[in-house]
Amino acid sequence: MAVGERYSKLLELARENSSEKRRELLNDVTDLFFQSQSDHSGVESNMFGELMAKVAYELDVEVRKDLTARFSDGSAPRRLAIALANDAEISVAAPILRNSVSLTQADLIAVVENHGNAHRMWVTKRTDVTEALSAALVTHGDDKVVASLIKNETAQVSDDTFDQIVDRAASNFELQEPLVTRKVIPPEHLNKLFLSVNASLRAKILERNSQLSEAELNAAMERAKMRVSMMNGALPDDFEAVSETVRLAKNMRALVPSIMPTLWREKKTTQFLVTFGELTGLDYYQSAHLFDQKDLDAIAMVCRASGFDRALYVTLAVLLLGEQGMSQARVLGEMYNDVPVEAAQRALRFMKLRAGALAQAA
Repeated sequence: MAVGERYSKLLELARENSSEKRRELLNDVTDLFFQSQSDHSGVESNMFGELMAKVAYELDVEVRKDLTARFSDGSAPRRLAIALANDAEISVAAPILRNSVSLTQADLIAVVENHGNAHRMWVTKRTDVTEALSAALVTHGDDKVVASLIKNETAQVSDDTFDQIVDRAASNFELQEPLVTRKVIPPEHLNKLFLSVNASLRAKILERNSQLSEAELNAAMERAKMRVSMMNGALPDDFEAVSETVRLAKNMRALVPSIMPTLWREKKTTQFLVTFGELTGLDYYQSAHLFDQKDLDAIAMVCRASGFDRALYVTLAVLLLGEQGMSQARVLGEMYNDVPVEAAQRALRFMKLRAGALAQAA
């Protein structure tokens, strides 16, 4: 069909007032678009898109669903694609949001900012998600949206956005598992999760760490040092005095792991946690978190990596568990033995990053 004839058909569609006739003409114009797609100009393409969008939105949702289905291969003119992507009916918007190659990143970010999580979910499934689009999805989306984004291995995610996701994942298993199993994730972000995840996911992190070369591990450590920061929280009133006592004991070579059970039994909590941190390289907040949560798996890993003997770990675990601890001594000993020393040391290196930041800030 010649350009003049195509233009005439578009004008006929624009002038028609009958809804039924407009529906028929819309189908004709859509057919025309596909038939002449290879030779119409950019101006004509815009005209097609503008008119089809205008007419479609004067008809019912079923017409729009039919239209979006016909353009589900992603070829809709941009103006039509924008209109369909912003449709309040997700059944209309979804195919365009997922597949349209006409939409720019700015178009998609606008959808993410102005629509709900149903629209955002379809955006996460695209193959061209850039760092800017990922950032918008994480800022505006709920955890289901973020989890879907993480599962999209083609999505580009910046370090800052990974930091935000990991912070959200600290208390949300729905995000933890996709993060730990994601193929494309820098190890420093993965290890930041270590204390927050369950034993099964920790094992996966340790396994992934074991596959890193020393050069890769050191590079990850250096990247992490650029972004590490302290957890916010109030230190106990006696922290400074106790820290000085522990420092003097260390200078006198009197700071040894065997004093920790005594400190625990004497309820010298701050001194116990500061001593544990000094001997393992962790900061006060990390040490407190481990014992407040009774995180025996992580404590076993830290003790193993720090060279504490099994008997000391079992003693600490029994004291932590109270009356029920004595009956679990054998199981606790096996837990300690099950932790590979090298893997534990690799994980502990990442955990020490925050402790280093605390020391620099002090």
